[in-house]
Amino acid sequence: MYRDSNVRILGEFGTGSASSCGVPWLELEEAASIAKQVMSSRSFGRRVESLQELNEAISYHAANAAQRLRKQGLFANAVSVFIQNSPFDQAKFYGRTETVVLPAPTECSMQVTNAALWLLKKMYQSEVYYQKAGVMLSDLVSEEGQQTDLFAYSSAHNKSGRLMNAVDQINSKYRRSTIHLASEGVDRTWAMRRSFKSPNYAGDWNELPVVS
Repeated sequence: MYRDSNVRILGEFGTGSASSCGVPWLELEEAASIAKQVMSSRSFGRRVESLQELNEAISYHAANAAQRLRKQGLFANAVSVFIQNSPFDQAKFYGRTETVVLPAPTECSMQVTNAALWLLKKMYQSEVYYQKAGVMLSDLVSEEGQQTDLFAYSSAHNKSGRLMNAVDQINSKYRRSTIHLASEGVDRTWAMRRSFKSPNYAGDWNELPVVS
């Protein structure tokens, strides 16, 4: 499925042989202008412990990073996820970063999110109150710089590209989360401070108003 790597992967240009890879060299100016990485991260509004909330947060950041990637016309070969609790907590510090190399470069939110959630499942530890999480996309290339089996890749790539383009157009016209992945959740309680969280009268007896 994926190839693991604990080392941050950065794209390099000017290595290898143009004839051996079978694709033209990128122009130097184009190569120099390509970003090395795209990241989406955020500190939580409160400490987060559940895997469900982390899944939603990582899904949000993965989709957000993929959208930024598409805006630049780039594709990622690697996905990284990091999670950590606060270094100022009394509990022992836990921070971890994992990277996976994708089978083929992508700008598709679903593919990036699937890879990110696969990493999170490996990284998650219970009984840790997480303070921050994020997703980084690296080893970035332009569409012309991709080195793939074009016959096997072209059809799926074109289909996902059209879908992502439609999603981006709708979200640009209305708002970013008009269309989003189900794994991102709806309430995003991980993003809000508990003091600003709407009471859950229907789902939690402890939040029912009391008349005295």
